[in-house]
Amino acid sequence: MSSQAKLMITLLLLGNAVLVVDLLRKRKLTESYTLLWLFVLFGTTVATWYDRFLIYLTVFFGAIAPVSTLTLLSLAFILIMLIFFSMKISRLNEDLKKLAQELALRTVSIPTAETHPPGGEKGGGDPPS
Repeated sequence: MSSQAKLMITLLLLGNAVLVVDLLRKRKLTESYTLLWLFVLFGTTVATWYDRFLIYLTVFFGAIAPVSTLTLLSLAFILIMLIFFSMKISRLNEDLKKLAQELALRTVSIPTAETHPPGGEKGGGDPPS
């Protein structure tokens, strides 16, 4: 891989690292996800600059060029993240469903002032004068 390609990939990775840290600073990303993304960015940077490791991976995967190996690894990571987030969304959907059902049960079981006027019975209370 050319030095220009390595430099471009590194600049893109550095930009992503800045974005991830900024999202953490704005509290839009948790620390655990920040560490995950920074680990992936670091690993990609290492794979980009260490030719022997990248060539070994290229031969292992049967790819034609080292850039193809990086693309393959990126797609595999994206697929894993999509599956992970699908699982999280499914779990949150189930939690939301349970909370909505509990709220519905609580609002049905709590008597309101309209259904039970103060005096005990319907029409109860002080007689009209």
